[in-house]
Amino acid sequence: MAKRKDLRAGAAATAAATNPTESPSTPGGTTVVVAEPENPRLRDQPFTLAHWAVSLPERDVSAEEAHGPLNAEEQRQLDECHRAIDNARTGQWMLGMSLEIVRRRRLHRGDGTRTWVQYLAAEHDGMTEREARRLQEEWRLAKTVQDALGKPAPASHVRAMLDYASSTSDQQAAADYVALKNAFDSGKLRLAAHQITARASKAIELAAEADPQERSRAVVTHWQALQAPRPTIPAPAKAPGSPQADAPRKEVTDPLVGAVKAAEQALKRLDDVLLDEGAALRRSAVDAEHLQKRLRKVGRILTKVTVPADDVIDAEIVEEM
Repeated sequence: MAKRKDLRAGAAATAAATNPTESPSTPGGTTVVVAEPENPRLRDQPFTLAHWAVSLPERDVSAEEAHGPLNAEEQRQLDECHRAIDNARTGQWMLGMSLEIVRRRRLHRGDGTRTWVQYLAAEHDGMTEREARRLQEEWRLAKTVQDALGKPAPASHVRAMLDYASSTSDQQAAADYVALKNAFDSGKLRLAAHQITARASKAIELAAEADPQERSRAVVTHWQALQAPRPTIPAPAKAPGSPQADAPRKEVTDPLVGAVKAAEQALKRLDDVLLDEGAALRRSAVDAEHLQKRLRKVGRILTKVTVPADDVIDAEIVEEM
């Protein structure tokens, strides 16, 4: 019985703390209302699972069961899945815009002492300054492309258009991207990021005008001449007899390969020095703790590294079913 009484008392105390109560024992006879504390809740989101009207099936549908064109219900489910994808891509440039607002308005300071780097570490799971800067550089073009296209573009496509936008403008880059995307769609070809990069690089390289405005117009002219869908865009031809033309072509090596090899060598070096008992005896506890924190920071950063790549290796024919 004593245990049950304690439970009832605890429940009563919890209810008194969470519900509005009245206290009639004030000197003036005034009723004092204790305000109910506001329950913490998730921040409002433009798209959540509560609004998502799809669910996983109990089992995978077989090819014999699913054949022919989509029916109305299947099309609705596909549209919902695409809506989630569009929401994720929109959220990407919204993150970049939000980071720029926080940085430029210095909203990151919190109690007045927190720095921008400390804010990224605390509120964005250790996001690096480089990553935050990249998101801030991309969001304007991403939003402009979304407004022109009617839906958000893949992040790799937006990134591939950044140099072109810097040479012209966000509005011009968005319009030319939409035209290129429509040209590929009409030719039943899938547009990949490396194809955009090739066109942008060649259009910028061919524009040799000194005047900025003339150069911008030349970049647009060369880009539009390259708009027709082609799997690859050849590099500008070199003059015959030039050293660059006669030299054998070198295979382009991914710079990330060298960086990964360097990290692997550093890890091996770290393993070797950790076995040095003489160094361990000379190392103070304070130095050891400081080095341990630095290693853990490096480890946290490495676990968050993602290797970007084109969504599609090359132009792909999209056959009608």
